[in-house]
Amino acid sequence: ISESKRDILTFFYKVFKFYFQSKMIYLLSFVYVALCSAITVYASDFIVDTSPVLYQFFKFQPGVLALIIPAITMRLWADEYKQNTLEVILSQPVCYRDIVFGKFLASWLIVGVMLLASMPLWWFVCMLVELDNTIISVNYFVVFLMSGSLCAISFLVASLCYNMLGAFLLGMVACSTVISVSFKWMIDKLIPDNVIFMRLVNAFNFSYQYNDLINGQINISSIIYFILIIVFGLSLSIVAVNYKRN
Repeated sequence: ISESKRDILTFFYKVFKFYFQSKMIYLLSFVYVALCSAITVYASDFIVDTSPVLYQFFKFQPGVLALIIPAITMRLWADEYKQNTLEVILSQPVCYRDIVFGKFLASWLIVGVMLLASMPLWWFVCMLVELDNTIISVNYFVVFLMSGSLCAISFLVASLCYNMLGAFLLGMVACSTVISVSFKWMIDKLIPDNVIFMRLVNAFNFSYQYNDLINGQINISSIIYFILIIVFGLSLSIVAVNYKRN
């Protein structure tokens, strides 16, 4: 195993182990499952129209994760500042990229654990009605991919903040803004019926790309869109850490 991979695994294991030792993962998983269940059942027509692909459940995932993910990433750098260990870590012969990748992968996998915790809802509904389990499995992957992009955004915000509360609040604002902002109304008003501009706006529209995927319109451009957000967020995080070190 290369030295770079070993460093990534070291920081990954440290962060991942922390979540379980502090029992934070159990609290976050409970809050996440409770929110998903409540919103799915009470904020939609779930009772009268149970979709064979649990559309109601997947529809609200960006909003729920925009609240939960900042709580996961808020301590990734704030604890280092609080305990004065950041300078010690950055003074070691370790690439900043490896630190960022290790911490990010750990936080992203924590989201994956929470997604696994929500699967009993899927199994419960499966006992009541016939579901298309293949599409649901694909949609779980879509949610996991989408959560990675929100993790990258929240992770970037956390790398710029010095305390947990600020990292949480700003991360929540950043994630909520990304999933809700749309320039469609502006294009409709200024340049109505312009197909080219509408396609361009949709190409950068988070909700549009996500809804396309969970509606079964799997296309490589939407997958690349979320991957690019992850790459962009991590690249800026590396720059932020490097700036703080200098």
